[in-house]
Amino acid sequence: MVTDQARRRLLKAALFGAATPMLPFGCGSISKPTLRTPALIGCALSGRERFNVVVADQQGQPISELPLPSRGHGVAINAPVGHAVVFARRPGDYLMVFDYQRGELIQLRQADARRHYYGHGVYSSDGQWLYVTEGDRSTSRGIIGVYEVATGYQKRDEFTGFGLGPHEVISMPNGTLAIGVGGVHTHGREPMNLDRMRPSLSYVSSQGHLLDQITLADKKLSIRHLAHDGNKTVLCGQQYRGQTEGNPALLSMHTQGEGMIDLQAEPEQWARFNHYIASIAATEEWILATSPRGNCYGIWSKRDLKLVELAPLPDASGVVVFDNVFRVSSGAGSVISQSNPHDKTVLRSSIQWDNHWNAIV
Repeated sequence: MVTDQARRRLLKAALFGAATPMLPFGCGSISKPTLRTPALIGCALSGRERFNVVVADQQGQPISELPLPSRGHGVAINAPVGHAVVFARRPGDYLMVFDYQRGELIQLRQADARRHYYGHGVYSSDGQWLYVTEGDRSTSRGIIGVYEVATGYQKRDEFTGFGLGPHEVISMPNGTLAIGVGGVHTHGREPMNLDRMRPSLSYVSSQGHLLDQITLADKKLSIRHLAHDGNKTVLCGQQYRGQTEGNPALLSMHTQGEGMIDLQAEPEQWARFNHYIASIAATEEWILATSPRGNCYGIWSKRDLKLVELAPLPDASGVVVFDNVFRVSSGAGSVISQSNPHDKTVLRSSIQWDNHWNAIV
């Protein structure tokens, strides 16, 4: 149920729906409209209980921002129509559609009765549909909500039958949906079934048919975040829900019809990630994964799947790729530009980045 307090937050955000112009560094007056091209979008913090979604250029420098009613998480982008959607952090009670070119609010939608959002969604490759990870509030039954763009994001269908607690959904190049299913029933954010977890990587057709489902050997590894390598391989980032002293592999890869393969690192290196992988991205040669809880990110070789760099970064958050170069965000305002291990440039932005980035392509 959406509380009165949540409704007030939603109304406040809707009323304050105009883009906030950014100030140039070192300047005390409002700048003229920027000519920089929007390239990435991510959520941010801007003070106590103040949350924004920020449109930025390729260097992570802000162009415009919109206020959010509560903390945001993931973003989906529909470049052909210039729309983006930001999803509330789980258990979320809103999604917000906006025009990222103009910085204008289009729609602020509350979760349906007895539903909550899990923080992620993705558009279909043709941009006509938005697929959103949702759950039944009382049971955590996993749902993919299907929304039609042309009708103002009316909900047209719900896909289910793949498990409890889906978190991220991505669209593969062939249109298949890959879903990171955590397998955890939660009350709010409190886990209720850690002794009976059933996490999986599930593949669902665009019509809602379950095509394939694979699990990890360690059932305490809750699959959370996903990416694909531009072809047929899904990269899976896990949250470990087992014993505190355990340090299993937190990053795996899978191609339909084959087995799950763990990426390699020493136990003490996995320990640095503090049991949690957040954002993942891949270039032709490298895979990069962040851990805000571990204040670090790692780079693996795609050729031999071995960890080749483990770098400190306070509140390491989102990662995207532009022209085969990684951009990594930080809650401390740092932006890392890195094309290969040990060759990086550190930039600064005025934004306290939070959770994930998504590239406009």
